[in-house]
Amino acid sequence: MMPQPETARADGAGIELVPIGIVRNGARTPDDVPYNGAPSTLVMYPDYAGATAGLAPGFIWVITWLDQADRLPYRVSPTGARGSFSSRTPTRLNPVAITVAGLIEIAGAELRVDALDVCDGTPLLDVKPYVRDFDCVFGPADPAWRRASFPNQRLARLVRTIERFCGPLNPALALAARLALAADQDLDTPANSPELSWECACSPEVAGGIQAVSGAPLGSSRFHLIADKQRVQVSHARGRTVEYHILAVPALSAAVLDAPEHTLFVRA
Repeated sequence: MMPQPETARADGAGIELVPIGIVRNGARTPDDVPYNGAPSTLVMYPDYAGATAGLAPGFIWVITWLDQADRLPYRVSPTGARGSFSSRTPTRLNPVAITVAGLIEIAGAELRVDALDVCDGTPLLDVKPYVRDFDCVFGPADPAWRRASFPNQRLARLVRTIERFCGPLNPALALAARLALAADQDLDTPANSPELSWECACSPEVAGGIQAVSGAPLGSSRFHLIADKQRVQVSHARGRTVEYHILAVPALSAAVLDAPEHTLFVRA
């Protein structure tokens, strides 16, 4: 049975949203959704299966209707200091979610993606190809609230960012994530803040990972790549600097992420 359209009101005019499919991932409630999203399958309803023609593995925009979300407040803080437009809260005036996901496999009317932060059964509204020329803005800093509360959460976000920009994680990229987390903690500033400048005297692989999380293009005043001396220096605009000397790097990415910090690098 085809779903009934969702309806909304805007300036007195009706808006009709017809779900084209459903998300399947096993996360029954919002609390079940993993921190960085769950591997998911977008299952198209039969009438819309032909819309997948021409898609190829890569990245796509996934637009969903958060049917389990509340639709009441438009302020997300008691003081009114931040409204829903400055937040990624699912509690919105219209609970529409848009997520960039890695399209891994296309099987007829089913699209398998790497991660979505929505529940199982979430109505699917649309899928659009991710077009780098239009959609990619390299280097903007995250809003202040985006900084995760716990180091393990920050590391998970750094790893995901690196994988999105650099591809599958390897030990050098994992080390870049650990160095970025250390700078975040030592300078009390997110790695992609415009207040941080990075001097990478390290391997190109580590430098590439740092470039991904710092959002600083090669050649900018915030990112310098010099001869490999197994050293990374991070400077804050307000004058503080921290320097890391790289030690031995484990052969497995998971080992790099789990290793005690002092076995990976030391501060100068």
